[in-house]
Amino acid sequence: MKDAVHVRIQRHHEAATLPRVSQDGDVAADLFACEATEVPARGRALVPTGIALELPDGFRARIHARSGLSWKHGIETGAGLIDHGFRDPLGVLLYNHTDAPYAVQVGDRIAQLCIERYTHPTFEEVEAIAPTGRSAGWGSSGR
Repeated sequence: MKDAVHVRIQRHHEAATLPRVSQDGDVAADLFACEATEVPARGRALVPTGIALELPDGFRARIHARSGLSWKHGIETGAGLIDHGFRDPLGVLLYNHTDAPYAVQVGDRIAQLCIERYTHPTFEEVEAIAPTGRSAGWGSSGR
């Protein structure tokens, strides 16, 4: 791959599975559960992956929901930003938006991992910012 980034991974659990890109052209790699976990109805659970990442300088990772889990089971992810300096084993915060508990099994694909470049912006306080033609937010672009 032209712009491939090398990410070092350490296993912290014998059942840990390395992230895997399922199909050519996918922008994210699957993350897998290394322990069985129940996500309670209308609740949340932290599902361990058993892996830790060493991201290259200038990169961060983001954890995103899997569309199939969202659509078929009402399971979403939360708190998905991994900073460059974070080296602990990853856990995936899963929210269950249904009235039934959801069972996660060892080896289940639970989320997607995107590796992204980032920059550190500088911030400047000013008296006013330049206006644009855009109207107010909160759904205004759909009018």
